[in-house]
Amino acid sequence: MTIQKSKLERKNPPAAGINRSGKQPTLLTDEKVRTLLSTPEEWYVLGTSDTWISGVKSNIEHMRQKNISHLINKGKFEIKQRKNEDGFIEIYCRFVPFNPF
Repeated sequence: MTIQKSKLERKNPPAAGINRSGKQPTLLTDEKVRTLLSTPEEWYVLGTSDTWISGVKSNIEHMRQKNISHLINKGKFEIKQRKNEDGFIEIYCRFVPFNPF
């Protein structure tokens, strides 16, 4: 281990999670998750694709995506795909919370 800098300076550490490593979600981003959680059981269009999605759909529905995996006991995300009039596939999503006892 080599010390690169030993000068003392006052500085607040950056917020946690800003510099996440790995591939970041593109379809169900953190901002979209917040919106879906704030309005449960409302359908939203997440995006459009030129092909049907299967792997991404499965990862979201099974809560395998890193930014939603902590919600596995709170509810589930439902995904539907529909072809629009332009020939593209629209991807719809909603969050359905589990009913408390």
